Amino acid sequence: MGKMSTKTAILVTVTILFLAGMGMGSTFFPAKLAWATDNEIGPNQVQGKVINIYTNVFRKGTIGVKSDQTGKPYTFYVGRRTVYVPHRYPTIGETVKVSYINDRGFLKATRVDIVPGS
Repeated sequence: MGKMSTKTAILVTVTILFLAGMGMGSTFFPAKLAWATDNEIGPNQVQGKVINIYTNVFRKGTIGVKSDQTGKPYTFYVGRRTVYVPHRYPTIGETVKVSYINDRGFLKATRVDIVPGS
């Protein structure tokens, strides 16, 4: 065969390294993330009873929720961007459905739905 161009050699090298990395499996490319493997109601959603709530004048604080599905307690950070449906804070003992994001290890609630009849 003839000589390979520099661009072709780089492309072949990058392809081989990528395929080798994919072959290593969970070392470089984990199939499932730890918080996505919980048996909750959906990805980044938890339904459970409110066990504690703390908010201050600036509408920042935390809500503690014990999951109905796994029994695991969660602490969600709430703030002025958190949406409550209906438009009120939940009380201790009420059942809520919390949608959240994982922001560098902190679970931040984006929406808190109060389940009727709880």
